[in-house]
Amino acid sequence: MNKAAVPPMPNYLAGTLAKRWNELAPDLAAMGCLDELNADLLAKYILAENNYLAVSNRVQDALKDGDAEETSKWLAAQDRLTKQILTLGDELGLTPKARKARGLIAPRK
Repeated sequence: MNKAAVPPMPNYLAGTLAKRWNELAPDLAAMGCLDELNADLLAKYILAENNYLAVSNRVQDALKDGDAEETSKWLAAQDRLTKQILTLGDELGLTPKARKARGLIAPRK
């Protein structure tokens, strides 16, 4: 697969978020799914993924505490983030369904 230019990472990603950008961006650029016009879309995907992980921890804490109301609240947030991640992932070609629809093959490591 050709080495495609990876667009600049949005400046609001740092730390582990920047690390995740560096994991995903080169492969997405190589597949033709990432350029400067949609770099912010990948950043939003990474933020949603990070938020999902944080909310999942809150779900576990609420379950351990036996707090049904808090658990319900955090499960609803987790569900919204799951939908957001799947939608953004489809737009970026991160899901098998999206790659198949576009005739793309994910780069092998």
